[in-house]
Amino acid sequence: MKQYTGLLILLILIIAGKSNAQDIQDQLLGKWKLTKDEGYLFFINSPDAQSRPEDEMEKFYELMDRLHDQSYKNFFSRDSMTNTILDRTEIIQEKSIWNIREADSVITWQSKFAPKVLQAKIMKINDKELVLVYLNRDQSLGRFKTHYEKVEKN
Repeated sequence: MKQYTGLLILLILIIAGKSNAQDIQDQLLGKWKLTKDEGYLFFINSPDAQSRPEDEMEKFYELMDRLHDQSYKNFFSRDSMTNTILDRTEIIQEKSIWNIREADSVITWQSKFAPKVLQAKIMKINDKELVLVYLNRDQSLGRFKTHYEKVEKN
């Protein structure tokens, strides 16, 4: 009888885990607008940025303001997405295939523009807000959060 109880508990935990991952996938579906980029804010307040020529920084700020104004992640389905990227001075939407690692809520997608795999951990998600922290190559969390607001449901 104890074996059956243990198996039942294990089965419930497995189902709950899959349900949680499915819930996160369902919550991700839609169009998310970038609202705050902590890495950018850190950089523009850094001594390095402050010491650069003013005209150079003005051009950089203008470009980054345009990028942030047009920056979205759009999860169309359980595997298709677009992501805003910068190609020198051109802002483009790159199509990618994505998935989620259930164990730790990490989104993985392949960038074709700069061929590499990108990963971000979901720190917070609800029907209005998404907060991500990008992972370093060694799978450790990056320093800065990126904040998004849901603007469309798919």
